[in-house]
Amino acid sequence: MENNEKVEPSIWVHQFGNSFWLLLVDCLILLLALLLGNVILYFIKGIPFSIKYSMLIVPVWCMGAVVTGQAPGWGLGAIEELRRVQLLLITVFALAGIAYVLGQDRILPSRIVYLSSYLFGAFLLPFGRMACRKILGRLGHWGCGVALYGDQATLERMTQVFASESTIGYHPIAVFSDDLEKGADFEGIPVVGGLQEALDGGSVAVASIEHLREKNLVGFVDHTLADYRKVVLLPGIEGGIFSWVVPRDFNGMVGLELSRNLLNPVAAWSKWIYEAALVLLSLPFWLPLILLLALLVFLGDRRNPFYRQVRVGKNGRLFKAIKLRTMVPNADEALQQVLEKDAALKAEWATFYKLKNDPRITPVGRFLRRFSLDELPQLFNVLAGEMALVGPRPLPVYHQEELSENSRRFRSRVHPGMTGQWQVSGRSDCGLEEMEQWDSFYVRNWSIWMDIYIIARTFKVVLFPHGAY
Repeated sequence: MENNEKVEPSIWVHQFGNSFWLLLVDCLILLLALLLGNVILYFIKGIPFSIKYSMLIVPVWCMGAVVTGQAPGWGLGAIEELRRVQLLLITVFALAGIAYVLGQDRILPSRIVYLSSYLFGAFLLPFGRMACRKILGRLGHWGCGVALYGDQATLERMTQVFASESTIGYHPIAVFSDDLEKGADFEGIPVVGGLQEALDGGSVAVASIEHLREKNLVGFVDHTLADYRKVVLLPGIEGGIFSWVVPRDFNGMVGLELSRNLLNPVAAWSKWIYEAALVLLSLPFWLPLILLLALLVFLGDRRNPFYRQVRVGKNGRLFKAIKLRTMVPNADEALQQVLEKDAALKAEWATFYKLKNDPRITPVGRFLRRFSLDELPQLFNVLAGEMALVGPRPLPVYHQEELSENSRRFRSRVHPGMTGQWQVSGRSDCGLEEMEQWDSFYVRNWSIWMDIYIIARTFKVVLFPHGAY
């Protein structure tokens, strides 16, 4: 193994700095959550509040965050970090609850404080961490340098992912490839050497192993990558197949266990129950809004403000999705006339099954579509068990028939959703192929944490729309 010139400062400096700021933000948010919980107790019962003993939760959280790899959490995706944060928070408050039952009620003096502080923490911690990473990233202090190994095509994919997902914290500083000339520049990153060379002082390596056989792989890991403190191996299979796996050791043989959570009837029913509960609890907020928007649509042309369209549901069953009407009456007939007259619009419709400047959309409808407010009545479909809050987009029959057989099979396993991975990853800017990839990704890798992440992203997409028309 040949070592090359060190090009990165000590990783310990970055790790300590990033961990310090993340944990500081965590501590401030937890203290704020405890303070708000005690304030609520004061307003409900008039009991003077103090967080002096409740602050014992903070050092327990910090130790847990370090042990579970959340400080600094480089390399964790957003969904995995969300899962770890919430599980750690549940653990910390469970310990506080045990202390409360055992008589140590000075830590959390009331069940009101206990519940409200937990809810504030569960909501605020992910956003606080995200804001901290963004600030550190803009200052150029978030993450660590990594060395990339692979062929040219794989390296292009790696650099695209790390550039688009800066919160991962991996910043390529050196490239090793037998396809590229040493000393050249690849996507702004220096090509330091071939696949048998290593970065002197490098701490993290990300390597593609699809071109290596088992024998070569062992030598590659134990020899070439031996001095890296952390190594991430990419199997070369994309599409989300390996997004949620658990390694298993079979007496020296390594296996990867994939769980199909949505094929578990208990998980599927649990998903419907918590989504239905969420819809019912939020009914006082969304029902008046739907009625107000329906009135605006009605005042536009004095016609029925609601529109029902047949969509394909779970197991291929058809149902009628409810939406606020955004188009002129007889929109389907008008569409055929428009497409027959304009070849460019016909090609656009064939690709996206939408028109960016659809002449059938009313002024009120354009506003509703921009912020996806026309889809709010689908909450009734969720309560009826025909749709889910999160899932693949519900498609008309003609659109469903254009999908590949494999994609149709994946989609038939779950209820279509009001929002989903596809909608928050590009929405109408994505074509048919991208939609198939995102929908299959969701079905393969579903978890409650993914649903929570998608719902949170949906609010951002709705408030700051891009690709919605």
